[in-house]
Amino acid sequence: MTGRLRTRYAERAVKKLIVDTNSHPSGLIVRIVGEAGIDNVSTLEGELLKISALRPPLVVFDLSGLDFIASLGMGALMSFRQGVVRNGGTVRVAAAQPAVLDAFKRACLNALFNTCNSVDEALKS
Repeated sequence: MTGRLRTRYAERAVKKLIVDTNSHPSGLIVRIVGEAGIDNVSTLEGELLKISALRPPLVVFDLSGLDFIASLGMGALMSFRQGVVRNGGTVRVAAAQPAVLDAFKRACLNALFNTCNSVDEALKS
């Protein structure tokens, strides 16, 4: 008797990524919500390209609603940061969830990004 091996692949629901930008007298607040995984990195890159065209002096990434970030998402944030810094600006990360903050630490990005506990703290720093 020959048996068939069946492999079931559970389809993971792809969580959307929302990038919302708000002006503040001190700079731009960029709220990223959802997952910055392989399925959404092109959305993130497109939105960051629009923001970098503005040449803001300060960008605060509000990551309080970001549940997951893949290495490609971190790469997009690093490239964005390079462009902002090249133009004399500053980029800060605020209110990152523990899992996202841990990913930043494991990738040694916490040394590149000034991380703050809140958006208000990031705007005042």
